[in-house]
Amino acid sequence: MKKATKVTAILLGIAIVGAVVLDCFYVVHETQHGVLTQFGKIVPPVRSPGLHVKWPRPISKVYLVDRRMRTMTNIPHELITEDQKSVAVDGFMIWRVVDPIKYVEAIRYEESALEKLTELYSSALGIVVSNKSRDAFISLGIEHENFHLIAEELTERIAPIASESYGIEVMQTGIVEYTMPPTNRPSVIQRMIAERGRIAARYRAEGEELAMRIEALAINEHDQIIAEAHAEATEILGDAEAEAMAILGEAYKQDPEFYKFIRALDSYDVIIDKATTLMLPADSELFRYLDSKQIQEMLEQSP
Repeated sequence: MKKATKVTAILLGIAIVGAVVLDCFYVVHETQHGVLTQFGKIVPPVRSPGLHVKWPRPISKVYLVDRRMRTMTNIPHELITEDQKSVAVDGFMIWRVVDPIKYVEAIRYEESALEKLTELYSSALGIVVSNKSRDAFISLGIEHENFHLIAEELTERIAPIASESYGIEVMQTGIVEYTMPPTNRPSVIQRMIAERGRIAARYRAEGEELAMRIEALAINEHDQIIAEAHAEATEILGDAEAEAMAILGEAYKQDPEFYKFIRALDSYDVIIDKATTLMLPADSELFRYLDSKQIQEMLEQSP
């Protein structure tokens, strides 16, 4: 019995010694900073990734601080605008620890960091929203620009405090969405519908006015093109007729009788077809070229 008790004590002692020895070693991963404390006081510098040695607890304790970027979302708030209207806002924040020693001194644990950042966000958002009317949140015309400006203003208010007090770099903040409290939604929706109706009517009026301008310009351009084309066609036709008359004049000078003959044939082609019956006196000028004897005499006389 005494021997078994002795063996148990020895094993217990070995286990305790082993636990103490194991507690003297700790590992800092690549995604972490290590901050060592002795008797509750921080011992610089920050421990880099790798295997390190420390005194066993409670003499020494190590805080492993995640140095990656993290996102804090789902931060809903119901706030009062400048015109004393309620608006519900849900935001986000992207942050990381850049000064592990300051972070451990002020916060130590991530849960506390989230609480502090939420308080900073709520305070900054309350100031920003209280300086704007509710119309700034429901106006169609400045919606996207307003989001961007609010995000910049929030970051400018939060980042310096978070860096100086907690060693946290706030990289970006913003608004995920905004809405109206349930009791205010019907009236706000009606106002939004009316506002968008006015905007749509303005756009339609501007579009119709622009369409009329374009149509007037097109008609004017069409008329101008037609007038220029008609003038050019008239000029070409006049030149062609003048040239034709000159050619006819030259032909007439060379052989007046042959010219009269050709012109008479052209006349026959216009006024006579298969169904035409002509009744002409024998001395008709038109009948002259239908008489084979006269045609023969004319050909004999021509050079």
